Amino acid sequence: MEQNPNFDLIVIGAGPAGLTAASDAASAGLKVLCLDKLAPGGALINLGILQDYDEGTDGPQVAAQLTDEATVAGVEIGFGEVVNLSGSGPWTIETADGERHTSRAVVIATGLDKGRLGLPEEDRYEGRGLSHCASCDGPLYAGLPVIVAGASGWAAHEAEELQGIASEVTVIDTTGADLPDGVVRIDGRIVALEGNDGLQSIVVESGGARKTIPTSAVFVYVGQAPAAKFLPESLARDATGHIVVDDRGRTASPTLFAVGDVRTGTCCTLLDAVADGQRAARAVVAALSKVS
Repeated sequence: MEQNPNFDLIVIGAGPAGLTAASDAASAGLKVLCLDKLAPGGALINLGILQDYDEGTDGPQVAAQLTDEATVAGVEIGFGEVVNLSGSGPWTIETADGERHTSRAVVIATGLDKGRLGLPEEDRYEGRGLSHCASCDGPLYAGLPVIVAGASGWAAHEAEELQGIASEVTVIDTTGADLPDGVVRIDGRIVALEGNDGLQSIVVESGGARKTIPTSAVFVYVGQAPAAKFLPESLARDATGHIVVDDRGRTASPTLFAVGDVRTGTCCTLLDAVADGQRAARAVVAALSKVS
């Protein structure tokens, strides 16, 4: 293990929680690398107008703002899919491209993998009626009926965005989460997808009965597992795979933290993600000051 790590802090994941943690830690004087396998912004890149943020601001605008703030603070933005995390402080991070980085502390901010319905025919309709992004694919179904699977997290936001595009938006859900006015709710779950030339209908099980609902698309926001396959098996997780942390985002290790949708108890809103990143950054600074 290297005795002189390259960075004080590496943040894995450049969504709102990760970028905020990186910015605040860098502003406090730490040398910070923020790694993401795609573009900075995380789920924000695919979101339209955000109701719980500045009026009239959309996801890509907030992503750009948070990225600019991180860069100004001195954060180094890197790209690469992390495939392994090892050590206990200093930590070693390896990417799929063979890069290797070391740091005194790590913040995991990798969010969730895309949703899955858990159906055997699901892959056949991916990109042919199954989507995970209203702002990306919604315009393809303008004036047509669409389905949103799930209502928690970003799903209600996506349903509201689709209302301005589709002829009708129906949410298939079992959580009872709040939905925008005008969205139809069915308390049930999708058990089959149908269609010869792309998706044409779904089969929903509700109240012990099954019914077929014609639709042009299903936007999937259920079955979203934490994106944490690269983490050591010894890291504590809850029954759903979320990383167990305390109220400061710290795991059982004093220099390993988790923020945003990947951790236990997340609220899946932008403001909560930002607050999460801020808390973790303060905790990182405090932790590193004790081991300096």
